[in-house]
Amino acid sequence: MANSSIITALKKSVIKEIIKDEDLFYAIDSPYVQAPKEADKLVYKNIFPYHKHPDAITDTITFLTIQVQIPKTYDRNNIWVTPRLEIWIYSHDRHMVVDNIPKISDNRNDYISKLLDRKFNGQSSFGNNKNSKNDLNIIGKLKLVSNIEGTFSKDFLYRQMVFEMVDLNDSLCDFEII
Repeated sequence: MANSSIITALKKSVIKEIIKDEDLFYAIDSPYVQAPKEADKLVYKNIFPYHKHPDAITDTITFLTIQVQIPKTYDRNNIWVTPRLEIWIYSHDRHMVVDNIPKISDNRNDYISKLLDRKFNGQSSFGNNKNSKNDLNIIGKLKLVSNIEGTFSKDFLYRQMVFEMVDLNDSLCDFEII
């Protein structure tokens, strides 16, 4: 896959997996979307394929942002790149208590993080039909390498999860014969 082609493909695949997960639907607890069968409406309300700034949000909500980074890698043969999937979980401080799901004592960001870790850590493909051209297959597996929390602003707390994976460096195929 072209190095930058994985960006959109991975974002779409991750969002698709999140919105079809009923546990994540209830953990996000959107004021905009009431039923899991309408979870696709979470996109651009509670799930963003870019890094939305929490200060642009005025509601007491939880939202996720999905980014894919392709940092420079130092593979001496330049055969592999190591894309990074970043999932940021933001919750308004008044939305941190998981009061909509019985028996959950974790705060909302920690609970969502746990669900995302179970869903994506070790995953190597996305989609139901492994032979579909719309499914994403990566070389190797997603590996959770960082899971940190912090305070973004006076109203929003965050948890940032970083997964790494291995993909072929397609720039090796872009050479000219002289």
